[in-house]
Amino acid sequence: MQTNPASYRDNSGFVFKQNDQVYRYIHPNYELHYRQLMNSGLYDELLKANKLIPHQEITETAEFNFVDGKVLLPQQLSFISYPYEWSFDMWKDAALLTLQIALASLKKEMILKDATPFNVQFVNGKPLFIDTLSFENYQAGKPWIAYHQFSECFLAPLLLMHYCHPDTNKLFTVYPNGIPMDVLVNLLPKRSRWNMGTFLHVHLQAKFSGKQKQKPGAENNFPKQKLELLLKGLESFVQKLSPKKVKTTWDDYYTDTILGDDYLAAKTTLVKSFSNFVDFKNVVDLGANDGHFSLLFNEDKNVIATDADSNCINDLYLKIKKERVQNILPLVNDLTVPSPAIGWANAERESITTRLKADLVLALALVHHLAIAKNIPLRFIAGWLQPIGEHLIIEFVPKEDEKVKLLLQNRKDIFDDYSLENFRSIFAGKYKIVREEKVGNTNRILFLMTRK
Repeated sequence: MQTNPASYRDNSGFVFKQNDQVYRYIHPNYELHYRQLMNSGLYDELLKANKLIPHQEITETAEFNFVDGKVLLPQQLSFISYPYEWSFDMWKDAALLTLQIALASLKKEMILKDATPFNVQFVNGKPLFIDTLSFENYQAGKPWIAYHQFSECFLAPLLLMHYCHPDTNKLFTVYPNGIPMDVLVNLLPKRSRWNMGTFLHVHLQAKFSGKQKQKPGAENNFPKQKLELLLKGLESFVQKLSPKKVKTTWDDYYTDTILGDDYLAAKTTLVKSFSNFVDFKNVVDLGANDGHFSLLFNEDKNVIATDADSNCINDLYLKIKKERVQNILPLVNDLTVPSPAIGWANAERESITTRLKADLVLALALVHHLAIAKNIPLRFIAGWLQPIGEHLIIEFVPKEDEKVKLLLQNRKDIFDDYSLENFRSIFAGKYKIVREEKVGNTNRILFLMTRK
């Protein structure tokens, strides 16, 4: 049995892995809360609405060597993403899901005892609550114990993305337990005080945090009606938030490219042809941009689409949400500064390099940006890509290409090793080159490779 490194905080139970299956152990001290979740109809209601992860109760627990308690087998997730890899609207939908579940719980005499975005995963194109042990019985008169946590873990990143920049959610890698209120108020512009929601839930909360002294018994004087009003007010506030509009480098890369529509059509045809040549189930699309190539794959293929541009990933998320595409998970990630391993002993949250595994990897219009713009040697790129997937569709863009000329426009060309011949030689050391073809009327070459 291998206990999940991120599952040490809750004395109600923990997540563990055995025989390649992920389970959840429920401690006897959580039994009353769990029974209320199951018997009140809340579990069935949330399950029907696709808001809570389904599970099975394991009746035969001898193999787990637990003296008491319960064991659950939840729906198995193929990939775990982290909030700092989400775009604005993914954060927003995760926040709204948390509030909706809190409101639904209240009607069944329960409440969420915590409100961290790590309790949410994106499955089949939608946010899904995955922490079955977050529910506890409601106590009359008690305020929402997770209110402060929700403010620092959800409102803080959303407000920074709303007022400052869409990429400010990356602060969550530094503050994974929530961006402190005193830090947040110093980052937000002064005009944020004139918004009633921001004033009440951030500035006022920051002002009185740790200073307000309650009279004896005051902590039990928060009626359910007031709690429901708080949750609905937060829901309305979050619903109105939008990301700050910032023009980024890769906006409209394919729709406004200097190479034209013929190039995109030719590359699309090649990618389809190359992918039909191999067997695969899972795809990682690195530098996915607007998701054009991720969207080529049918629903029976699971696709993780990553890009450093938060605008592109947010647009892709909104597209798959609108069109109900279920097989694509869009993530914001800069390959030159990938999501690190963080948390206690650097083990709570794995790096994205460790998590990214697939049968087929796409690296289209990517290598020249890494090699020329970021000075990453070709041998480093090949070595990083190889462990991710068995098959690789990769595009080489030569120096005479207009895009590479733009990258070299204001800098010295120190890239003597950047050539098609050297590219072939280096990648041939890690992969077997199966196919290579010129992309349309350009000098770009598309390769299909299989890992050695």
